[in-house]
Amino acid sequence: MPDTTFEQDVADRMPAMQDLFAGILERYCGGGDAGITQICESLGIHRKLAWQVRHVAYEPDPFGAVRHMPSPAGIDSLLSALERLGLSPQTQSTLRAAAESFNDLVRIHAGDRNSLDMLVESATDSALTQAEVKWREKAFQGNSFIWGAQARTLLTASILNFSKGKPDWFDAVQVRGLINLKRVRRNVHWIVSQSAVIDDAAPTRRTLRAPLDPQGAEAMDGVPVMLDFCSKPLPQLRRRPSEPGLLNDELLPAPVGFTGQQTIVTGEVLRELSPVYATPGNRRMLFGAVVRTPAEVLVYDQFVHRGLFPQIKRELCVFGELNSPITQDDHDLLPTSEAIEHLGRGITVARTADVPGYQRILRAAFSAVGWDADEFDVFRIRMAYPPMPASVVIRHDLPSR
Repeated sequence: MPDTTFEQDVADRMPAMQDLFAGILERYCGGGDAGITQICESLGIHRKLAWQVRHVAYEPDPFGAVRHMPSPAGIDSLLSALERLGLSPQTQSTLRAAAESFNDLVRIHAGDRNSLDMLVESATDSALTQAEVKWREKAFQGNSFIWGAQARTLLTASILNFSKGKPDWFDAVQVRGLINLKRVRRNVHWIVSQSAVIDDAAPTRRTLRAPLDPQGAEAMDGVPVMLDFCSKPLPQLRRRPSEPGLLNDELLPAPVGFTGQQTIVTGEVLRELSPVYATPGNRRMLFGAVVRTPAEVLVYDQFVHRGLFPQIKRELCVFGELNSPITQDDHDLLPTSEAIEHLGRGITVARTADVPGYQRILRAAFSAVGWDADEFDVFRIRMAYPPMPASVVIRHDLPSR
């Protein structure tokens, strides 16, 4: 085990390297305001190395400097250039020793530069969103190959309103979509959507479900497809129960690539889903979008009737599901820099280029249950390359009576 932590080693080792690089720029290039071209010409090095030297020298955060540190070959090129310019052997030795110290940091804490970049971006809040998206995109590419499918957009839209059938309870419409699902391997079955009803008291309590498009559900083995918004020819689907509290809608195999690309939109209403107010065994609600498909983007919209859950604070939680597919444990939370955005009220504020025809889908959903969309506030989570397996959840406490 190393004697110091990764964070301590970065803080201890990088400032010396930064001082050396800054001294080189000030001596040979006129200072930190020198442009890349000027640095290239003054030192006789290529543009990428010049850019790295300047960013290491003047990055205020040592962790940011680590991200721009030249490779060992780059350091050798820099030393050769500085030797031609007459840099003293003593300063050359000091620079090489600082570079070796950095290489030791890599070896001790990471093993290689790629792993080091991951450690750095996990340890600092600077450029957090950019780092998250970069690593999630890499995961998307790998998962697409491993699991044999990918989608352009994962869509979840939840519409919450008071239940007419049971006082002080609420109903929910759930619209889910896989937009431009593409197979990259033959004979791949795929789960279109997975539903789970979860509250503090009874995670397996039976919920009354009805499709928004009964004709579509009848044609598709009970899967509540919205026929007008699915690709043609219609895909083959089936619905089957999974673990207690879970229901899977499964897509049967299709050709690989663009020739087998499909869009599937489902919609159903869940009646008397849960109480509106807190009870001793049910004090908070979780509304989630399940991520089981590698996707370029997740769009999760929640429409909430203006009289439902007033003055509550909504929290975005991304639960990693390696341990359980219905986890609510904060130990399973994944870091995320996204936030819940309040868009306003009604369908018009929910437009998005990520889901072609989205407003038509929403109008059909509201029309099927006879609700006025202008009475609903819209909350959105948009996440590039969402992690999987995970649930992207809006969590909040239930109000008291």
